[in-house]
Amino acid sequence: MTRKEERLAAARAVGRVIRSGAWSNVVSRTEAASLGAEPTIVQALVLAVLRHRPLLDREVERHAGRSLDRIDPVVCDLLRVGAAEAMEGRMPAPLIVDGIVHAARAAAPRAVGFVNAVMRRLAEDPPVMTGPGDGGVPEFVDQALRHVLEGEAVDAFWEASRSPAPVGLRSGEGVEGADAVEGIPSAWLWREGAPPPGVAIQDPASVAVGNALDARPGWQLLDMGAAPGGKTAHLIEQVGPEGRVVALDRHRRRVETASRRVPGALWVVGDGTRAPFVESHFDAVLVDAPCTGLGTLRRRPELSERVTPDEMARLAAIQRAMLDEALRIVRPGGRVVYSVCTITPAETIDVVAGLGARAPEGLPGVPYGDGWLMAPHLGPTDGMFVAVFER
Repeated sequence: MTRKEERLAAARAVGRVIRSGAWSNVVSRTEAASLGAEPTIVQALVLAVLRHRPLLDREVERHAGRSLDRIDPVVCDLLRVGAAEAMEGRMPAPLIVDGIVHAARAAAPRAVGFVNAVMRRLAEDPPVMTGPGDGGVPEFVDQALRHVLEGEAVDAFWEASRSPAPVGLRSGEGVEGADAVEGIPSAWLWREGAPPPGVAIQDPASVAVGNALDARPGWQLLDMGAAPGGKTAHLIEQVGPEGRVVALDRHRRRVETASRRVPGALWVVGDGTRAPFVESHFDAVLVDAPCTGLGTLRRRPELSERVTPDEMARLAAIQRAMLDEALRIVRPGGRVVYSVCTITPAETIDVVAGLGARAPEGLPGVPYGDGWLMAPHLGPTDGMFVAVFER
């Protein structure tokens, strides 16, 4: 049962995401902790709002009879949460109305009558999806995808990106309570509840990236764009105690945090577009490049509102520069893997075009240019593009 505390925490988290640029996965936890709310319920409410915000905002305005800028922000966030609950219809409408009204009494007591009236209208006439735009789809990304994928595949991707994400695990051995992911060794999907302690939480697509490097014991590896270190830890397991993994990231604070989380790597603060290493130095290099992140919309739906054409072009230039550097510093006969957790052609197909890439073998997904695309509508993974280079 969703309580007042969960709704208040969700509304506060939504406000921080929208107006302060916070990340939903972080503020959902912190706001839940501040009010003693159940974090899984808070996160579910926040994600429900962010996945359908254009539609929810339009319906709140319609039933309120005024524009959002004429509604107190705290009240507006509570109504967004209530509208999302009404849309999902998982609880009886009177309980949703009563719950949001109780939350309003605590957060905005002068607006209780207004909240009650709007919520009753939303409960009687809940929001209904009528097209991709209601789910926050960036139009310029949608059009770019339709140039390289069938329209049905693009629609399926957006739909799958609005669904809850499973909990992925990485383990070289069987995990009780988890199911193996076909085609991705060491990747598992947790069935229910909290996963066991001591097992790495990692989406199967990220496990597949580490597998694609196929490092051998004793190899010298470079992980470019390494923080927060999930893939780095996987690479350390591959090379063993006789090998070494150098983890490079340009953000000093992230490196400091990641080095505590994954102390087995040699962490270096540096710019991957001008890598501070000599030519032909590493046996293999992973280019885990910064990207728009649209393959992870199930976990951070606010990304769809933050990506712009200029930002995508800026990131594509960085990605190509990092890849060029990786190809420079890997030894003859070595391997480079390029990966990004997005699916835009500019950051995937275009970056690797003409450089002799190949797709990794055996993964769930489809060929995509000279690489391979995994995505939530194609299998149990986040969206991820992977391309392999043999030198």
